[in-house]
Order: sequence, then C-alpha cells, then structure tokens
Amino acid sequence: MSFLMLTDREALIEEVRAYCAAAGIEASTLGVRALGNSRFFDRFLRRAEQEAEAAEKLRAYMAENPPEARRARAAGEAA
Repeated sequence: MSFLMLTDREALIEEVRAYCAAAGIEASTLGVRALGNSRFFDRFLRRAEQEAEAAEKLRAYMAENPPEARRARAAGEAA
C-alpha cells in the first residue's frame, strides 16, 4: 500500500478545493464525477488529519526517547 506524503496530501487538498471553487461544485460532486464516490474527499480529509496526528505523536515520542537513551537503559538492565 502506498501512502502520499503529507505535503502531497496537502497539495491535493488545496487543488481539489481550488478546482471545486472555480467549477462551482462541491468536493462530493467532484468525487462522484471523477471516482464514482461522493464520500471520497471527506474520507481523504479524515485520513490526512489522522496521519498528521499520528506523525506528531511519533515525532514527540522519538524526541522524548532518543536512541542513545534507550541503548543506555537497555545496557543498564542487562548488567
């Protein structure tokens, strides 16, 4: 399964919004016309939001738990 990078997602979201504004249609209408799926864009937005939240949590964990500290703790536990 391939995932779009967050910047690619954000770019697509802006492109869809701009297209819909210029065409005078809702994103759900674009979804139906292009994909046969009226709920695609709404679901796409939710996934992008969830992935952004997960990315923030991952970065926070890695910042709070640097590899050196984990190795030091593991070495101390093994001794």
